[in-house]
Amino acid sequence: MIFVLGIYTIFLFYTLLFSEDYYEKFLLIFPVLILSIYTGTRMNVGGYDYHVYKYFYNLPQSQNPYGYEVLFVILRDTFKMLGINYNIFLLILSFIFNFTIYKLLIKYSAIPTFSFLIYISTFYYWHNFTIIRNYISILLFWVSLKYILEKKPFHYFGLITLAFLFHKTSFILYPLYFILNLKLNKKTILGILALALIINPFSYLIFKINITFLGLSERLNRYSYIIEHGNFYEFLELSIFVLILIFVSSNLTEEQNIMFNINILALFIFISFYRFAIVLRFLEFFRIGIITMIPYLLTKIKNKNSRCITFSIFCLYLTWKYYDTVFAYAIHHYTTWLPFL
Repeated sequence: MIFVLGIYTIFLFYTLLFSEDYYEKFLLIFPVLILSIYTGTRMNVGGYDYHVYKYFYNLPQSQNPYGYEVLFVILRDTFKMLGINYNIFLLILSFIFNFTIYKLLIKYSAIPTFSFLIYISTFYYWHNFTIIRNYISILLFWVSLKYILEKKPFHYFGLITLAFLFHKTSFILYPLYFILNLKLNKKTILGILALALIINPFSYLIFKINITFLGLSERLNRYSYIIEHGNFYEFLELSIFVLILIFVSSNLTEEQNIMFNINILALFIFISFYRFAIVLRFLEFFRIGIITMIPYLLTKIKNKNSRCITFSIFCLYLTWKYYDTVFAYAIHHYTTWLPFL
């Protein structure tokens, strides 16, 4: 437990000392390195999924009893062919995941260290310890955002196809190439959210559609009966954040505009399919919008004292959020295969 809290303390320390420092992006490499080792050497942490993935990894080559997507099977078989065991497989993935996030936050966040602190406190453990296949597709989508900026549709659709071959929920990402670079005014945004309210009563019917060509029909039918009361708190947080974002945002750069639209789209999906557990799986694709735009909101506060107070409140909230997350995912039982930890 001390080590788990120590990881957060390192990022909190870096956020307090080095946010908006000229050398911030270089200084951030050290805690990301520690985080990669910490995440990649975990044992028996990540709930049911950890053991399922371990069992799947140790199966003979080409066996796929869970019906996982083809590229994840190929990824496993390639690592096994190279003689790499499950522990080292997770360690390699951890380094790839964390340094990909590092590069993304350097590119899209006004305060990368603060964004990393937000991520560690909220979605990090869920992404890295539990939904491995889904997370690969999430990262591919986040990387592909640059091709929307650069107006390279073939590159974007190529990466999204790879993402789809790792996790089929990625099919929702194809039309986003034409949506995320739009300039939305307040009237249009309110119209979009009103449309979500209209869709909501019909969401059950949408979930009952038999999408056999995606292989999702059985899963969608099962999830359509699951009512997540816990969705309310996430919905409330996202709604408040997006409303503040709508009324505060101005003179957005192209990168910020994409992140802004990602948050609008996330709220649209949440309102439309609020009742269902699976909505949170789809929303994982849009988490980068929150991670990068909270620091943007902080930069909009011009008064130095007000900004410091707001920053301090955020840090206190994130500390509580991290503590809650650690116990929610049983991370306090963290163990490692490294002999010196």
